Amino acid sequence: MATKRHAARLALFAVCVSVFLTALDQTVVVTALPQVITDLHIPPTQLDHAAWIVSGYLLGYVIVMPLMGRVSDLYGRRLVLIICLSIFALGSLLCALAPQLGRWWPLDFLQGSVIDIHYPGLVWLVLARFIQAAGGGAVVPVAMAVAADFYGVGHRGIVLGLIGMVTEAGGMLGPLYGSLLVQHWNWPAIFYVNIPLVALIMLLIFLYVPPSDQDNPVTTTGRRIDWFGALVLGTVLLCLSLGLSQGAAQFIPQPLINTSTTTVTHNYWFVLAALLLLAIFVFLQWYLSRHGRWPLIELDLFKRPAFSAAALVSLLIGAALIIAMVDIPIFFLTVYDGDSLESGLALLRLTALIPVGALLGGWLCGRITCRWTAVAGLLLAALGFWLMHLWPLSRDWNLITISAFCGGLGFGLVIAPISTTAVNAVGTWRLGMASSIVTILRMIGMILGLAALTSWGLARFRASVALFTVPAGVTTLSPEYNTLYFRYITIAAHDVYGSTFLAAGILCLLALLPALLLEGINTHNIPSQEQSSDQLNPTSLKQPIGQESEASSSYGHRKK
Repeated sequence: MATKRHAARLALFAVCVSVFLTALDQTVVVTALPQVITDLHIPPTQLDHAAWIVSGYLLGYVIVMPLMGRVSDLYGRRLVLIICLSIFALGSLLCALAPQLGRWWPLDFLQGSVIDIHYPGLVWLVLARFIQAAGGGAVVPVAMAVAADFYGVGHRGIVLGLIGMVTEAGGMLGPLYGSLLVQHWNWPAIFYVNIPLVALIMLLIFLYVPPSDQDNPVTTTGRRIDWFGALVLGTVLLCLSLGLSQGAAQFIPQPLINTSTTTVTHNYWFVLAALLLLAIFVFLQWYLSRHGRWPLIELDLFKRPAFSAAALVSLLIGAALIIAMVDIPIFFLTVYDGDSLESGLALLRLTALIPVGALLGGWLCGRITCRWTAVAGLLLAALGFWLMHLWPLSRDWNLITISAFCGGLGFGLVIAPISTTAVNAVGTWRLGMASSIVTILRMIGMILGLAALTSWGLARFRASVALFTVPAGVTTLSPEYNTLYFRYITIAAHDVYGSTFLAAGILCLLALLPALLLEGINTHNIPSQEQSSDQLNPTSLKQPIGQESEASSSYGHRKK
């Protein structure tokens, strides 16, 4: 037993290190953007092009996630982790070489297309970031599945909370890590250093994460993967991202989009295409399930109240979280006329507490259940947003700190209950799929929340500005007019951001309803099994989902 426990800890360490590295690269490039823009010769009038250095990674991250979670269920965690880390390393190498690739292959064959090739180095960098994310995006759900493989119900909350903490810590430390590398070397070093680190992590995974279980009934019955479904779902997410990133005429920055051949009205077609393809995807998954095949996402999972609740909470909390991540820095830059350092420090007050909350939430899941841990986190996050909407026109650092701390700790507390409920609600051979679904729904929530609330806030701001009237005796050419107008604009922006924070808080309160359906069993006293005794009865997987035997229920785990 001691040997198995030691092996489980080593495997957990290996996957946590891999999660941390891929999470670092989500934000590591942020502080390097000024140097990247200079080296790639992007003029000040085209700075929005650089947005896709970050957005490209997010898109790749989201698109690959559902596929690789399912692939890991079929082919084994170790093989999938090694392949994905290899893709991540290849993408890192291409990122570092992007300026040279732009000179060697200027992409002239794309002339006249919707891709702007005036900055070929940037095009290569965005493509490389997409490839890098295609490898990194699979690591988080597969790591969650590895943890669930090794640890029984009694300890899953704390280990999944640990993975959540590592993920958030990587994203939080990414800008600092990137700035240190850029300060001492240059921005390609950010990506070059990934290669030896990936090699070391792959060695750890090879040594401590076991290969696929040959008794897995999925792997012994054809290993079929719904590749077409993966392509359709990836296209849905891509169209949704392109169509909802700026809303109306203010969708995503037009990076790499040549405005001479494409207009923003095309974004509506992206939304319509996403809806049509989503309907096709749902029908395809239903058809495969009905005919006894292995779909990418088993829709019958959503018939389980606990799993559906975890998925819905993940969607809503993602929408609320992105509002805090985006609007806090912008609030400081616009309303308080602060600088980047000040806005970053304000956001750090929130992000620094998310990893702490994630670990604490994992511990609380085994004490007060996932349900009440999530409820506490959502109430705390809602309180944080309510305090944010009270931020005055002048800085009140005490109020700012308290509200950000409440929001960050609340968001962190919700991470472990969502993932723990999702993986406990399914059979062992569906862990990768379950963890992928809740993770990707959080990302979709971010896309939808940012688009919807930003568009709503922008409409309110424009309506408010349109009501501005010139006071009697003041001309538009006088200095007094500029002062009054600037003051009016600042107040209007302050009101809009306050309303947006309040709307995000309402989303947290709405998430309380599904949170009450999360796992309500105290798992602290349930014996924790290592991998050999924690596996489900393979015969249960030959039954339709929802009809598994008690042995395949997460609540039916028992010592053999």
